[in-house]
Amino acid sequence: MRTIMLMTAILLIALTVHAKNNRTMANDTKASSQTNLPTYQSPTINDSASIAYQKAHNTGTLSDFPRMHPLVVHFPIVFIILAFIVQIISFFVFKYELSWVSLFLIVLGFIGAFIATNIFHGGDPDLPTLSEIARRTFEKHEQFAHYTEWISGMAAVAKIISHFVFKMKLWTGIIVAILMAGAVYAIHTTGDMGARLVHIDAIGVQGNKIPLHDTD
Repeated sequence: MRTIMLMTAILLIALTVHAKNNRTMANDTKASSQTNLPTYQSPTINDSASIAYQKAHNTGTLSDFPRMHPLVVHFPIVFIILAFIVQIISFFVFKYELSWVSLFLIVLGFIGAFIATNIFHGGDPDLPTLSEIARRTFEKHEQFAHYTEWISGMAAVAKIISHFVFKMKLWTGIIVAILMAGAVYAIHTTGDMGARLVHIDAIGVQGNKIPLHDTD
């Protein structure tokens, strides 16, 4: 009996101490929250982007953010890579049929690269606010985007000449394949630099350091 009474007393004391500690912690938290209230800051570009998004429709509109560039840029990536793969396969099977396929693909790839680079460029980030590494990454992204445009254009012209003038002779096909490989490398590097800008430097994340509308 004494043991039960002793354990009951210890339990009551423990519960009392625990309740008192909880009240103390709650008071400390309340005081801390009142003394550490955030000060007002002027809206950042992230805030402006959020406001623009909220004022638009449920999913926003195409003019709210520079979203056309990432929508368009995937077409030349796919077309140029497929054109190179089909060109290589055409050396071994279905030479005539696959030559037509690679011809259309590389022409579409060049058109897509031109549109993504010049028409739906998306606008430059706020360059003065970028770190030195981010600025160099962006410059390399732009440089290889133009390389992609130029090399894929040369590959398209070479493919047209190879197909219609030289009737798909092997040596002309090899030249075309080399140019296509160069375009694949250029667009791979362009995409790699773009991914670094987004995932490492957070450019474009929640409107960070980018214009709010599509620009040339």
